Amino acid sequence: MVPTSSDFWFLPLGGTGEIGMNMNLYGHAGQWLMVDCGLSFDEPLTPGVEGAVNHEVVAPDPKFITDNLDLLAGLIITHAHEDHIGAVEDLWPRLKCPIYTTPYTAAVLRRKLGYTHFADKVRIIEARDGEQLTIGEFAVTWIRLTHSLPDPYGLLIETPVARAV
Repeated sequence: MVPTSSDFWFLPLGGTGEIGMNMNLYGHAGQWLMVDCGLSFDEPLTPGVEGAVNHEVVAPDPKFITDNLDLLAGLIITHAHEDHIGAVEDLWPRLKCPIYTTPYTAAVLRRKLGYTHFADKVRIIEARDGEQLTIGEFAVTWIRLTHSLPDPYGLLIETPVARAV
């Protein structure tokens, strides 16, 4: 599945229609743009020994894009909630692409990655409110939103054939 220059595809790998493990791809002109790389926890959370809660981390299946890494233009993280950022430290070694995000989310991400052996290899590009960046074949504008943590953003993703908010 390789999108042509007349295509604008949306491929949800996780998180669509649920809370947690957000990972979506947009395809155009032979490239894919990933938006978010989150995780979730299995439900229901079950009590463990002495009142502790046992849970397992659940992440989306990135097989499609890891099998097509040469087509991945980059990864955008919209905000610092775990269901949008939590799988980066596990999946980035397979993705090895630039990460685009805002200053607050970049700071959270750098702290999370600081515990890994590859933190200095991750290229993080910071975007500002209203800024438009060209990421491969995509023009992406950051749109400030209101949410339950600092610096949350929506995106306007544009190509010559379509746009998505």
